[in-house]
Amino acid sequence: MKLIRTHPFSINRVSDFEGWFRHPLAGLPSLSSFINNLGEAFPGVAGDKLAVDVHEDKDNYFASFEVPGVKKEDVKLELNNGLLTVSAEKRTKDGEKETSSSLTRSVSVPDGVNAEAIAAKLTDGILTVTLPKQERNKPRSITLS
Repeated sequence: MKLIRTHPFSINRVSDFEGWFRHPLAGLPSLSSFINNLGEAFPGVAGDKLAVDVHEDKDNYFASFEVPGVKKEDVKLELNNGLLTVSAEKRTKDGEKETSSSLTRSVSVPDGVNAEAIAAKLTDGILTVTLPKQERNKPRSITLS
């Protein structure tokens, strides 16, 4: 066995072990590529979700979902226990062969939404769900009798 003498704190040489401490996850795929691959392996887990944009103004919350190529009758909205779920069935026809894919997305609905007045509108592949805010409980004075 031949021994080679090296200086442990050499500036020019970085060992694999030191490199691992500096970048321990460098050899692993990125998280986004992992999620995309997971969606291909297990349809419905990732990759089959609708894109959504959520914003608010002083009177309403808005959730805008991208559903290009989906017809109004193929969209289903459901509000259950503070969770708004949008499901869409996208059908494509390629010659004589018709294929369909299912897209879904759930969004938490904040407290203080008037569930009876929720409205949805589909325009140019954008489904906009309007969630009106309830009027806050106003403080009132109570007199002692």
